Amino acid sequence: MSKKKDIKMTIFIMVVGIGLIVAGIIGIITSLADSREYKSSTDIRKISAAIDDFSTHDTKDDSGDVKYTTYKFKVSYVIDGKTYKGKCEERVWSSSSNYARKYTYDKLRKGDTIDVEVYKTSKGNYKLSPEGNPVDFLLYCAAIPVGIFFVVIMIIDITKHDSKKKNEDEMIDGQ
Repeated sequence: MSKKKDIKMTIFIMVVGIGLIVAGIIGIITSLADSREYKSSTDIRKISAAIDDFSTHDTKDDSGDVKYTTYKFKVSYVIDGKTYKGKCEERVWSSSSNYARKYTYDKLRKGDTIDVEVYKTSKGNYKLSPEGNPVDFLLYCAAIPVGIFFVVIMIIDITKHDSKKKNEDEMIDGQ
């Protein structure tokens, strides 16, 4: 690989590392802020929301059987004459006790309504309740050390490259 491509790749990986660090920090801060705001809200309620868009994703086990289906919804809802938009997600496990629930979600289409929980923010607006998925929070936390790892490795690579070049220059000057 040429030196120019090597430098571009090093810079690219370093930018990705910094991006992971920033995304992890922002994710942690926003999820903690949303959680804190939800817990301190004086108005938490269940309402009907219209489905604006949706998608589904089946997660399968090693034998190819569906373990669970994730339903992702973009919804809009009206409170006190004001329309709000948000995203929510439901996960339905493929066990016999959840067949009725899975059947209900499989029949949903754009324009149908689903029940969602909303809360009043400190600014007086309404938001969908935080889903509180601990996996998301763990991914935010994991992004930071992975990003740091990428950045440190690239810094080491750059310093190695610079010291190698310096040694080569000294050998040339010595001859």
